[in-house]
Amino acid sequence: MADLKSGTNDVWETIYTQRAIRRWKSDEVPDELIWKVIEAGTKAPSGSNLQPWRFVVIKDQETRDAIAAQLSKGLENPGLQSMIDNAIKSGTKGERLMMTGARGLFENLAKAPVFIVPCIYQIASPTQDPTSLLAGSSIYQAVQNMLLAARALGLGTVMTTFQGAVDEVLREHCGIPDEATPAAIIPLGFPDANFGPTNRKPVDEVTNWERWNVTKARD
Repeated sequence: MADLKSGTNDVWETIYTQRAIRRWKSDEVPDELIWKVIEAGTKAPSGSNLQPWRFVVIKDQETRDAIAAQLSKGLENPGLQSMIDNAIKSGTKGERLMMTGARGLFENLAKAPVFIVPCIYQIASPTQDPTSLLAGSSIYQAVQNMLLAARALGLGTVMTTFQGAVDEVLREHCGIPDEATPAAIIPLGFPDANFGPTNRKPVDEVTNWERWNVTKARD
């Protein structure tokens, strides 16, 4: 049986056991591993090979604390707290897992030794809009490469998209210019939890053959 706390060189094991990690050990992550994770991101395809990305590595504790503190302010909203509590108490299994995970992430976020912020940078034609499908189709392929590389190296991470809630903090502490748009925040560290396997819908349930709603059982 595979060791679900360490790295792997098997691509299928990497894909099938890469899961959201929201608890990390305090051990420092060597810079070389960070380089490898980001380098994997830069190997992703992008429209016209424009490579419209820049990556900000955050190891400074003060900056990580500031980001976590800003997010915690959102959790203080009574309406949000009530929604989370209700989902955990009486929601579906998926809702309970999602809300429990979200609360745990906010509580543990600053403990991740590293944050990586992938940014969409200087998008060219046919659109300059960093929120467009074109922009996302480039940056999030890079992010997926990074998540898989982290798993292969035995590092735990999760893609979060709450960067909009901390945009001012990111720009103030990291000097991110207006022409760059943070697309995610990726906490990174040695996991204090196990990797996979992930729980997903069966592939034959989400696959259509030739026409929409034409399915077949997988042999």
